[in-house]
Order: sequence, then C-alpha cells, then structure tokens
Amino acid sequence: MSEFSASYHLRTRRRDDVVNLIKNSGNKGYVFEEANGWVSFVIKGPAFDIDDSLISCNPGIIVHYIYAEDHGWELRIFNKDDLVFEYKCDWTDEIHIEKELFDIDLIKELVIAQGNSVDDLESLFDIIDYDFEEPAAYKFAEKIGLTYYEWVSADYFDDSEVDERVLVVD
Repeated sequence: MSEFSASYHLRTRRRDDVVNLIKNSGNKGYVFEEANGWVSFVIKGPAFDIDDSLISCNPGIIVHYIYAEDHGWELRIFNKDDLVFEYKCDWTDEIHIEKELFDIDLIKELVIAQGNSVDDLESLFDIIDYDFEEPAAYKFAEKIGLTYYEWVSADYFDDSEVDERVLVVD
C-alpha cells in the first residue's frame, strides 16, 4: 500500500491553540502532542483540500503538508490567512515542479529555528529523480522539525482506535 499523507502543522508550543483553532473553525479533528515548536493535526473530511474555515481562523504560521508516495508532494504555508508559500512536485508520469509562491528565505527561517543546516535546502525543491528511500518531502519535514507527518491523514484515523498521544476534537 502506498502512503497518502495530508496534515496541518501550527507553529506553537500550546496544543490548546490547535484545539481552539479546530473548534473556532467549526471543524473536528485529531491533534498530536507538541514537538519542536509544532503541533500537528488533521481535520476530519477531505484530506487533501485546504479547509478555508480553518485558515480564516489561523492565529499564526500553518504548514499544510501533502505526500502521496506514488504521485508527488505539496507544501503550502500560511501566515494567518495569507498564503505565503506554495510548492508542488508531481512525479506520476515525469517530474513536474510548480513554484507558485516560492520564498526560500521563509523556509530557511523555519530550518534555522530548529538549529538545522540550510545547506542543499533548495535541492529538496528541485529534484531530478525521485528517491523512494529518502524522499525530499521527508527531508524537508525533518529540517523544519516536524515529527508527525508520515502516514498521517484523516483517512488513517478511527475514533475507536486513537493513540493515547492523539487528542480527538469533536
């Protein structure tokens, strides 16, 4: 089975910020523990679409991360309700990259905030060949400090079998 992940990541140390964001936007979802200054979460509903009500209530920096193992990866970053970064890489047939709104300085800030090197950072966004062992999407997520991004999607959650580290917001 191929991985299909779609998750949000709010730059905060307070899990309650995400719980309030989900509730205030009229959504339901699943919230992970804070790690590295990020609280990761998913919204119940269509996993790969941006939830406009969520973004309109966004109190800070949100990363929307999508990884589809056999197809590509996407990254959108919002500062409150403003889209400030948008990147898509598709390798379904051949590699096709779209840098709609590409601010490498923003990415560098997020990487440096984690104490990580920005060396070869741009190469993650200009891939020539797809690496199944070490996908660029994973390398990016690790560089900015995301912990919960692999195999994370609303489609993978079941309210009756939620890990104790995950908070259900209904």
